[in-house]
Amino acid sequence: MADGKTLHCNLITPDKHVLECDATAVVLAAHDGEIGFLRDRAPLLCKLGVGALRISSDAGEQRYFLEGGFAQMLDNELTILTERVEAASDIDAAEAEAEFKQAVAMTATDADSRRTKDCALARARARKHAARA
Repeated sequence: MADGKTLHCNLITPDKHVLECDATAVVLAAHDGEIGFLRDRAPLLCKLGVGALRISSDAGEQRYFLEGGFAQMLDNELTILTERVEAASDIDAAEAEAEFKQAVAMTATDADSRRTKDCALARARARKHAARA
């Protein structure tokens, strides 16, 4: 962070410390839409949703699929605690497409099954999108 243009980013799951790096920008899926982080951003704590995580640095861009958790920005350090994360490069496009088709085919007969279908669709759509990246 010596150049004054980066923030420190930590990506952590319950099982392991996935990534620690300096980033020029981070964009992630919050529970209510995407949110971006740059150096000197105001402190923030947010609930994560299901979707993409993009980390830009001088070395290029790293892309992930994340599912739930929290993110905290404090003193130019972004800590992302997530229940599940997959590198976009590790997602099989055919598998993601099959998961999406299966979610579309789910039957929703009541409010609970509709919520289940909506969650499955959101997850499958985000993984499918990440696989294409």
